[in-house]
Amino acid sequence: MSRSLRPVETATAAIFTALAVVVVSIGALLPHLGLLELVAVVPFGVVGAQHRFRAVVAAAVVGAFLAFVVAGGTATLVIVGCAVLGGTCGAVRRRGRGLPTMAAISIALAPAVAGLAIGVLSFFSAARTLFFTSVLTTVRGLVRAAEAIGFPASDVRWIDTQVATALRAWPQVVVIVVLVGVPLGMLATGSVVAAVTNRLRWMSTDDALDRGVQSESDLATPFAPVPVELCDVRFRHSGSSRAVLNGLHLRVEPGELLMIVGKNGTGKSTLAAILAGSQPSTGTVRRAGRVGLGRTGGTVLLPQRAETTVLGSSVREDVVWGLDPADVDVPGLLSQVGLTGLADAPTDTLSGGQLQRLALATAIARRPALLISDESTAMLDRDGRQEMLAVLHSLTSAFGTTVVHITHDLDETVFAHRVVRLHAERAHDVVGPKRHAHAVPARAPREAIGAIPSAASRNQAPGGQPVLRVQDVAVSYARHTPWETPALAPVTFDVNQGEGVAITGPNGSGKSTLAWVLAGLTKPTSGNVDAVAPVVVSFQHARLQLQRPTVQEDIIAAAGASAPREDCVDAFVAAALRRVGLPETLAPSSVEALSGGQARRVVIAGLLASTPRVLVLDEPFAGLDTEARVTLAEVLTTLRKRDGLTLVVITHDLEGLVDACPRRIDLERPESPVRPDRITPRARRPLVFQPLPGASPLQRVPAALKLTALVLLTVLSLLLANWTTAIVVGTIVAAAAVAARIPAGAIPTPSWSVISVIGVTGGFAVIGGGFAQFSLSVVLAGLFLALTLLVVWTTPAERLPRAFRQLCAPLRLVGFPVDEWSLTLALAVRSLPAFRQEVRTLVAARRLRRSELRLGLRLVGRLARAVDLVVALHAVAARRAVDLGRALTLRPPTADAVAK
Repeated sequence: MSRSLRPVETATAAIFTALAVVVVSIGALLPHLGLLELVAVVPFGVVGAQHRFRAVVAAAVVGAFLAFVVAGGTATLVIVGCAVLGGTCGAVRRRGRGLPTMAAISIALAPAVAGLAIGVLSFFSAARTLFFTSVLTTVRGLVRAAEAIGFPASDVRWIDTQVATALRAWPQVVVIVVLVGVPLGMLATGSVVAAVTNRLRWMSTDDALDRGVQSESDLATPFAPVPVELCDVRFRHSGSSRAVLNGLHLRVEPGELLMIVGKNGTGKSTLAAILAGSQPSTGTVRRAGRVGLGRTGGTVLLPQRAETTVLGSSVREDVVWGLDPADVDVPGLLSQVGLTGLADAPTDTLSGGQLQRLALATAIARRPALLISDESTAMLDRDGRQEMLAVLHSLTSAFGTTVVHITHDLDETVFAHRVVRLHAERAHDVVGPKRHAHAVPARAPREAIGAIPSAASRNQAPGGQPVLRVQDVAVSYARHTPWETPALAPVTFDVNQGEGVAITGPNGSGKSTLAWVLAGLTKPTSGNVDAVAPVVVSFQHARLQLQRPTVQEDIIAAAGASAPREDCVDAFVAAALRRVGLPETLAPSSVEALSGGQARRVVIAGLLASTPRVLVLDEPFAGLDTEARVTLAEVLTTLRKRDGLTLVVITHDLEGLVDACPRRIDLERPESPVRPDRITPRARRPLVFQPLPGASPLQRVPAALKLTALVLLTVLSLLLANWTTAIVVGTIVAAAAVAARIPAGAIPTPSWSVISVIGVTGGFAVIGGGFAQFSLSVVLAGLFLALTLLVVWTTPAERLPRAFRQLCAPLRLVGFPVDEWSLTLALAVRSLPAFRQEVRTLVAARRLRRSELRLGLRLVGRLARAVDLVVALHAVAARRAVDLGRALTLRPPTADAVAK
């Protein structure tokens, strides 16, 4: 094989593998959603269309491993089949070939697939016989039931005869199905992959920062990123006629805290990338030595969205990623950034502000000579922002670190030694003199943040009719299980028609959770919300709500029943854009080409186009420069005062909101997690795929040993599918459950859909005389699930890559890239929590568009929206892959980081 996968290739393989595994697992564990498994071909198609076939192989190997761990052997076979079909279609598309090539490949591939299927079914003959017998008796039960209610016997018995004949001649049936299904499947897959990849044209297969890292070929040169001097630097994005940076001259001195300010679109993030090692379009960049991006003593870059840089499953693991753990004082670093006591906390439980602090800790752990902060304080409340800036300032004096901090907030510049303002029309100017290098400014007075009064009582509101009544609402996730996590402390308040309310509180107080509750997207654990009208919400990460290809299409889709006739669409969209301060020329633009601030305002334009009575905005000012903030605040004020729109703005930054939201409600942090003795045994409990808290003897067993046992017991059950095997496996499961100390609260309650499918199918099997075979099938399936849960519940996710490396060690001896696959597995596992939340947000955004369906186009509309959702889902995955690829570039992995 060719050279190793690049970061963006590894990240793409990992993210789309995770997506495929999630889809297949849902189909495997929820029988009524079995057809959903077919969608899993698309992720592999995207990987093949974007990257080398080496990435498809990595995705297939990792996907098969994860699917087996999560959902068993059948899911593994499905993943392998999807990887073959999807990866092949993607590779054909990547090479610019068309239908004839795809048809030829499918014709050549079909016999091999048929032979493999027949071989597997022949090898596991006992399981095949059990399955076929269960199917036949179920069909016979269905036939007898049909006869009993009056269907003609000759007609329904024909079905029984045909099924029995097909099962006896199963090899021939497999050959026919595969020879027909593979070509048709590849053609269908190719069409869907084409639709998805057309939407993902923006997705770059190249990273300028990674190119900069690769260009540092002289490994003998020491790291010395500062001083750095930029001479007449210009940068123009590919395909753009306008330069983002235009003739920039700048010198960054060692040990200074330099702040870069400027409006959106003036090239601040581009400048950060150039300082971190990207090459400009023209001009020169002079340094004393290598940049050393992500290396100890080199350069680190903190992006605005800290959640995109998380590589570890726990806080401790994330801090030491790519470093020797013995060299990192994790408790000391966490104390320095305000995360004391959270070393063992899962990263997916941290709030946005805590993730920003974690990102700073990972940066400091590398003892950088140059630290670049690209709006890393944007998602923090004011106190958190002040604390983080104080830490950045202390680095310059305590360690001589050069800090370049990019910000929209001019108040933050009081910390700077020097301030540089970027302009769109000219290069830059210096707006602040050199200041005392060791003086940390005092914290800004509290009254400077805005004159928004807090409500005297939480359930009081100014006059008017209430449109929202929130009564003792609290939220806990995974309730009645050992994983229960409080997200929102009890809160009570009313919001009246035409009122503007600002919801504030410290990071982790549940502000975003409250937004979901108000919109009816999350059911509160206790209390209730009464709304007299539908509530729409703009999520914190606005891109997840843009689900149509262009700005115009998305606004029309969001408008739903309020959308105009075809001949009035242009004027309608233009008015919607002007309403939020955007030019109407943006209408035909791709949603993927929007800046962060533009995306946020397009979402709000679409929500307003649906003529809501209550609009909830979650951090609407994040990522906006001062001018855009003022514009949006004025728009919100006008909408409230002139149109009577009720506003609920969730924010950590109150500046400029006094007119739009005169009233403020402060949230408190929720209580600590629930104790195991408070778990209600009879409550309905969800199926949770994550390790149990605490310790047990089974948790101390090496992951590789548990996985080996899982494989052996699965193979045993398939080779000897009888009641003796079921008893043996059941005994082992019971003993393992005792060793794992599984609390009653962890045992899931089956959903009604699963119970219904099993009940109906079992009833027909009983009528058909196959009760014993059906019962054995259900028992074995239950044991498979129990084995999987025991492994997942007692194995932290970070141990899976190491176990994978140990199990695949023999393959390394014959040249297989096991380390490469291990890294892909590590990223897939560690990205699942964040990716799961983004998928949840995406589906919630679709639920908000309740009125999008037109009466005359119900079936067509449903199909079109289903395709849009699949495309949008893959667009989310693609963005996650780009972010993860950048995170790998910013913190290059080592073999030790993958193994530990």
